[in-house]
Amino acid sequence: MANTKRVTDVLQQIGFEPEEGKTIVVSYAPENLSDAIKKIFVWNSFYALSLCKEQLVLIPYGHFWADVKKEVALELPYSSIVGVEIRETGINYRIDIKLEDEVISLSAQQAELSDLRNSGMYSLEDWSGTNNWHKNNLKRTLKALGELAIA
Repeated sequence: MANTKRVTDVLQQIGFEPEEGKTIVVSYAPENLSDAIKKIFVWNSFYALSLCKEQLVLIPYGHFWADVKKEVALELPYSSIVGVEIRETGINYRIDIKLEDEVISLSAQQAELSDLRNSGMYSLEDWSGTNNWHKNNLKRTLKALGELAIA
């Protein structure tokens, strides 16, 4: 179980300064409907996306335990981000992070059903099964992501 303290500790151990309350659970967005269906029935990889002091960071979850690994899957300095588009897609949010020469597309499960979905399992604060930091952080993190390239 990767509670808020665990995710913060791992990020700090690998050299980042996470902003409080600005971490959510994401996966790479499916390319099309077939890919979306495949990700439901076949393994889908999940990451903790964290807004840190100077960059956006993704750290992966292990496949057998709901715990983050001490490694970086993606690091994007804020200065490299040209724009961010966020939109609802069914019961998820699609987050398109636009760089100068590419777009990185992520998917975040909506808060309302997160207690029943992977985002809730991967972000439990305690063993109650209903207190998850993904749900608690989602609105504020999406707002902060949307403001990244506004300047």
